[in-house]
Amino acid sequence: MATGAFAVPSMQALCECDLFEVVCLVTNPLRYDKSGDPIMTPARQVADEYGIPIAEYDNVNSPEFFNFLYLVRPDLIFVCDFGQILSSRTLTGSLLGGINLHGSLLPRFRGAAPVHWAILTGEPYTGVSIIQMIPQIDAGPVIAQSPPIPIGSRETVVELEERLADYGAELVLNTVALMARGEIVRIIEQLHDRASKAPRFTKESGNVHWDRSSLEIFNHYRATIPWPRAFTNWHRENGSTLRLILGEVIPLDDSLAELVDDDFSQAIFVGPILTDAKMDNLAELKAMPKVEQKKMSVKHHSKRPAWWLPGVVIRAEGNDLVIATGEGAVLIEQIQPAGKRMMQTREFLRGYPIKQGDKLG
Repeated sequence: MATGAFAVPSMQALCECDLFEVVCLVTNPLRYDKSGDPIMTPARQVADEYGIPIAEYDNVNSPEFFNFLYLVRPDLIFVCDFGQILSSRTLTGSLLGGINLHGSLLPRFRGAAPVHWAILTGEPYTGVSIIQMIPQIDAGPVIAQSPPIPIGSRETVVELEERLADYGAELVLNTVALMARGEIVRIIEQLHDRASKAPRFTKESGNVHWDRSSLEIFNHYRATIPWPRAFTNWHRENGSTLRLILGEVIPLDDSLAELVDDDFSQAIFVGPILTDAKMDNLAELKAMPKVEQKKMSVKHHSKRPAWWLPGVVIRAEGNDLVIATGEGAVLIEQIQPAGKRMMQTREFLRGYPIKQGDKLG
């Protein structure tokens, strides 16, 4: 059961393994764009590539789907980037129930957007987990889990999801192969009191809160690519407002020096670790009162002027559009006015008379 791109590497790995047969892909009914062309989701594209039958269901907990499942009689349901919660009855429709690949080190970041929230909150690392599915969201016992995987300091959601999806594919293949060979696969209950939520972003999630630090706004920009994108409103002298979508953003300190990050970008690949390593990770998490946040060092320190209030334009000239934040400032290198294309700051400033002292937010 799959829809999105995060499932693609795992689907490909399972389709190419000769230990079992992929019976079908279960996904949402085909949608069409405004011109009437079918919207081919990443999961559908893989199914077409490998000649896998596609079963379309809006509701996998309906009697109609259960009847279909009873006829197919699968040994195992693999779920990834799917978007529906499976009921107990649906999970009993296969011999071994269902397993799910999730893009976090559970119990952290349960929900539809674990990678987004890991970047948004400035986590230094994340990982992937495989759980035995229960009707509650991402709350089932863990079958396998990766070691902590460092998050690049400038890595976006798109980039991190690609890395985690590739890593997860090997973990999924190793886990399902164990099950296919009839070997014992241990499961470990999650530490439910350590759980945190990662709900799906909405369009409003892109709204920039300028009272936050420059680093937090930089993380927000990285976490909202490609959707809903970080945006703000420019309050113009004529009383109107214009929505601005932020392109490249650079975090600055109070002296307007670029923040220099510690090197978290060199993510070393570590082979997948199965259940016994999960026990070590659980013990480690239990003993750790707080996850250490990513730190960034600064080149200089200076006292900021009193008029540098959050959201106020500090500089708007040449290639520079600098906005004050709650702590430090951000340099915006690309910007997109509502209804227009993304443009470099110099081009934007030629056409839009934003100036020092204007207010955003």
